[in-house]
Amino acid sequence: MFKIICLQFIDVLGRIARQSISTTLELIFFTTTAIRRGFSFIHKDEHNGVIRNSIVTQIIFSGVDSLIPTLLVMSITVAFSVTAQLIITFQTFGSEKEVINLLIHFVAFELSPLLTAIILICRSGSAVAVDLGNMKINKEIRSLELLGVDVMVYLVFPRLLGISISQTALAVYFSTLSLVLGIFFSVFLESASNFKYFFILIESIAPLELVAFLVKNIFFGLIIGANACFHGLRVQVSVTEVPRETQQAIVHSLVMIFLLNALFIL
Repeated sequence: MFKIICLQFIDVLGRIARQSISTTLELIFFTTTAIRRGFSFIHKDEHNGVIRNSIVTQIIFSGVDSLIPTLLVMSITVAFSVTAQLIITFQTFGSEKEVINLLIHFVAFELSPLLTAIILICRSGSAVAVDLGNMKINKEIRSLELLGVDVMVYLVFPRLLGISISQTALAVYFSTLSLVLGIFFSVFLESASNFKYFFILIESIAPLELVAFLVKNIFFGLIIGANACFHGLRVQVSVTEVPRETQQAIVHSLVMIFLLNALFIL
């Protein structure tokens, strides 16, 4: 009996792993195809205006509309509950340089991108999946294809690029506010001498670490946008497929974000 249960468990794990690998490969092919076609079309003058407007629209929806109040409130919360508390707690155990390095690596380079990505997944990723899913059900995608419109260029590529830019910009915004406001809160909660951390902070950010931070957020944005578009376009004929594919887009985005973040830590 125990042997049968173990074999069934292994079989389930194998099917899950096989399906996950297959979906990941399809997603990678989908993403690279959209990027390749998008950049090939963007060099043509007659297509620049339409694609550029779509990218700007996506940035406004994903980036600007998310800044206030959600991201602002969360950055203030992180600044008070995490950054300020880390300064007050760890400055008694370590040097000023060590405290700043902890803030940069934990708050700015790890926590802020993850929280920003989660906000974008819940807000923009789900919205894109629902939007494309409804377009698929209403035959709008099919109509565009019959008119000779490349869906990968005009619908997928702007969303991929727009969400990637938004993720990067929002992560920088979140990280900056979390650190700066956290230092201010530590000044009010403990001592005015904590202003010294502002000057140490500027000197402690290494260019290579900043580049890695930007690259990671670009990949985060690509993952969010790719999953949203991929699952949205997988909707076929039933309205009930829209919430199912949206849920899968959210779950897959979260899993991939955390896995990628773990790889960057290594």
